[in-house]
Amino acid sequence: MTTDTRGSERGFTFDYDPGELRCARGSTADLGAVLAERNLDDALVVTGSNVGANRDVMGPIEAGLGDRLAGVFDETTPAKSLRTGLDGARRVREDGIDALVAVGSGSSLDVAKVISALTSHEDVDAAAERALESGAVAVAPDGEPTPVVAVPTTLAGADLSVIAGVGLTLESAGRSDREIPNGSVGDRRLMPTALCYDPALFETTPRSVLCASAMNGFDKAVECLYSRYRTPVTDGTAMRALSLMQSGFGTLPDESMDPDRLYDAVSGVVLAQYGISTPGTYRASVVHAFGHGFSHDYDVHQGTVHGILAPHVLRYVFDHVNGRRDLLAEAFGVAGADAGDAETAERVADAVAAVSDDLELPSRLRAIEGLSRDEFPAIAEAIREDSLMEGAPEGLDPSTAEIEAVLDAAW
Repeated sequence: MTTDTRGSERGFTFDYDPGELRCARGSTADLGAVLAERNLDDALVVTGSNVGANRDVMGPIEAGLGDRLAGVFDETTPAKSLRTGLDGARRVREDGIDALVAVGSGSSLDVAKVISALTSHEDVDAAAERALESGAVAVAPDGEPTPVVAVPTTLAGADLSVIAGVGLTLESAGRSDREIPNGSVGDRRLMPTALCYDPALFETTPRSVLCASAMNGFDKAVECLYSRYRTPVTDGTAMRALSLMQSGFGTLPDESMDPDRLYDAVSGVVLAQYGISTPGTYRASVVHAFGHGFSHDYDVHQGTVHGILAPHVLRYVFDHVNGRRDLLAEAFGVAGADAGDAETAERVADAVAAVSDDLELPSRLRAIEGLSRDEFPAIAEAIREDSLMEGAPEGLDPSTAEIEAVLDAAW
């Protein structure tokens, strides 16, 4: 139920059960204690090969886990294939491992959830085959998914979530991403049991990756405010998130980041995603749908696409609906009694563009390697059909022609 309704039926429900949040420098040292408190004897670290080879990350992770480290599964990739999830699930099952520690970007966190879901079934191979048929990786109704502890090293905000995406293929290679259908996994039991945000680990992430991911996390807070599924709870966390991120993000491109501003950036992203993913509801919408239009054929980070498109998408939104521009302006500190609706909308769009500039992201679509304007019609169609459009503000129903116009404006 939306909270903009002004009649007698105003109200909301908010069904959310996040894992324990630990946000502090050096908090990876607590990983063994986190497992012990949950009676989990050992854990498999799930990560990608780059992070798995980075001793500045893996050293603290291994030290924190101590004798509860069962091994490292460093095979995740941005493709997030079902094959990878199945390989990890087999490892968990064969070695009798109690928990997963997902380390790195959203790709590793998503694959960990796929592994967790598959291991809720007695036969993990059969569960994977059923996922190919149904388009989704199901959690067994009477099974228990393997608990996940999340340790992010990017700021995209894929952590406090009960859902994940997965490429539906059991092939190791030989098909392009475009040929692999997208699938999903979603269940309230997939919320990480604990999440560890250690600023020292974020400092190890390449600055270009960190800054792009931050824009993705930032837009989660923007969209929470105007999503048709918003609640007063998510209004509160999103407002504070935008303030923290706006003040903290400026240090992210620095070779030596300011510790206090980095803490603001990290805690802001935690708040940005707080409540965005609840059972049956996801509160990201239009900006994220636009980003998904570039997720297959172009070697570009989703956050980079967000940085380019978000100001243009917001101008489109504000041209058609209110989009709660006053709340956004308040969060960005650009509200003013002297500003009418149009001026407030432009101030908000400019504030979002300024955040992208602080992160040193490109401002035009022509900066994306391999992209041609001739591809805009196909991209617009993919954006129009993206499931996240269901969360668009009330009264907003973009046509493909309107989407193309936004892309043209950002070219």
